[in-house]
Amino acid sequence: MPISSSSDVAVGIEPKPGNVYLVEERRPRASYELFDHVLATGYSGMAITRDFPKKLQEEKELGYARIVWLTNLVGEGRINPTAIGILMGQIRGFIESQPRSALILDGLEYLITLNTYDRMLQFMHQLKDVVVTNDCIMFVPLDTRTLSQREVALFERCMEVVVPRAETEPAEDHMLESSEEGVLKLLGVGPR
Repeated sequence: MPISSSSDVAVGIEPKPGNVYLVEERRPRASYELFDHVLATGYSGMAITRDFPKKLQEEKELGYARIVWLTNLVGEGRINPTAIGILMGQIRGFIESQPRSALILDGLEYLITLNTYDRMLQFMHQLKDVVVTNDCIMFVPLDTRTLSQREVALFERCMEVVVPRAETEPAEDHMLESSEEGVLKLLGVGPR
C-alpha cells in the first residue's frame, strides 16, 4: 500500500526489509515520512543527520530513534563526518544489535564534500551489504542537483530509487497566471 501523509507527499512504495532506498528530493520530507512509517511498525531506528538533533526531534516524529549528528563538535551522539570508518562501525553495531532496524542517512551530500565522491560510493556499497545481510531498511535522501549525472547514476545502480511527488505542488514554470481582467497573480507563494 503506498504511503501518503498529511503533508501531501505521495510515496508509491511499501518499504521492505533488506533494501536501501535512494529518495531523490530537495528536502528530506518524504524520506522522514517513510522512516517514521517504518518506526511505527515496530522497527528500531537510527538517524544519521546534519541537522541539530534537538531541532530534528522537534520537527519530526522520531520516537526513540537514536540520532547521530554529523559534526566536528565533540560529544555524545556526535561523529566527525570525515571519520567514515567509525561511522560505519556505529551503523553496523546498531544494525547487528537490533533484530528489526531502520536507518536514515540524511547528509550524504555533506559527506561527499568532505570525503570525496569515490570514498562515499564505496561506503554506500559496503553499507548496502550490511543492510541486505541483516534485513534492515534504509533511506538515503539525495538532492540530485548536487551531483553530476554520472555520479547520480552510480548511486541509482546500487539502491532502489524513489522519486516522491507532492500532490499539491505547483509546477515551477507556472508561477504566474493571467486572469481574465489582465491582472497577473503569483501562484504557489506562502510562508517559508
